[in-house]
Amino acid sequence: MAKKRIVWTKEARLDFKATLQFYNERDESSDYSRKLANEIFQIIEKLQDNFFLGRQTSDADIRVLVKGTFSIFYEIKEEEILILVIWDTRRNPDELKKYLT
Repeated sequence: MAKKRIVWTKEARLDFKATLQFYNERDESSDYSRKLANEIFQIIEKLQDNFFLGRQTSDADIRVLVKGTFSIFYEIKEEEILILVIWDTRRNPDELKKYLT
């Protein structure tokens, strides 16, 4: 199985950046957000070699990989893995729909 390129949607990038910024402001430190970002990026790197690491969702094209209170939603395309959103599961689940439709 060949490696696939990782591509983030614009929405996923902006939302994850906002999540990290929230933790920076809440904690008055970037320690937690740096640790979180490193963990998420390491998991996403693993997807390059093992696309099916996440479980299938009710939408057959979308998979999800859970890390603590965060869920990484992604699609497997022919030559890439498309990161749809890094979702903090403590957020309102109704908001998740806008990233997955």
